Amino acid sequence: MGDSIVDVNTLFGPLPAASVDLTVEVLLDLMAAGGVNSACTLSTLGLLLDPNVGNAATRAACSEYPQLIPTATLNPTSFFGDAGPVQRLQNDGFRLVRFFPAVQEWPIVYQPFGSLLEILAESNLPIMINVAQPGQITALESFVGSYPIIVFSGVDPALLPEAIAALRKKSGWMMETSRLTAIGSIKQVVNSVGPERLLFGTGAPAQSLSGALAALQHAGITDEQRQLILSENAGRILPGV
Repeated sequence: MGDSIVDVNTLFGPLPAASVDLTVEVLLDLMAAGGVNSACTLSTLGLLLDPNVGNAATRAACSEYPQLIPTATLNPTSFFGDAGPVQRLQNDGFRLVRFFPAVQEWPIVYQPFGSLLEILAESNLPIMINVAQPGQITALESFVGSYPIIVFSGVDPALLPEAIAALRKKSGWMMETSRLTAIGSIKQVVNSVGPERLLFGTGAPAQSLSGALAALQHAGITDEQRQLILSENAGRILPGV
């Protein structure tokens, strides 16, 4: 599959939907078995409970294991305008910031989210937004303005037409592949907007890393296109990767 693999979508920590605690060690074992060289990861404590606690846990894990790329989580429902902690994310070594509106129950068109984006835009950190319902990507298009790099996470075949339509309009927008496991999904994106708009993601350990690799291996695309998705596109948008 190539010499380098970067997984932009992993996590560790407690997750109610999972039957066991998803530990860093489990994630590292999966990465080693799949030949994944590095992975953007975050602590679920930041997703489910407190971003400050979760981001601290993420920094600690990534400091111990250099193959892990620190990914921050922020929750607009607890943001009251203090720009300091947001501005420090880059100084603390974070390479990516993720948002989970469906899990945290906030709408895309939401002023605290807009305020966070205004502050984050000064850092040039790419952001990844989990989309779960039709219309969320369309709402993003009209709400987030000219934020330089936005990555969709969780795009499945049902959301694919909306995602592709948005990517055709926004040159800095991309999507990751964790739910593009249906036959023809990845090739549809490549044919529609080019392989440069896709990042390899798995959702591991909560989702199957091997399944995501297999979907890309059998996507019916060229080796050059596959390597762009596996690592080269991530290297372009993530500083230091």
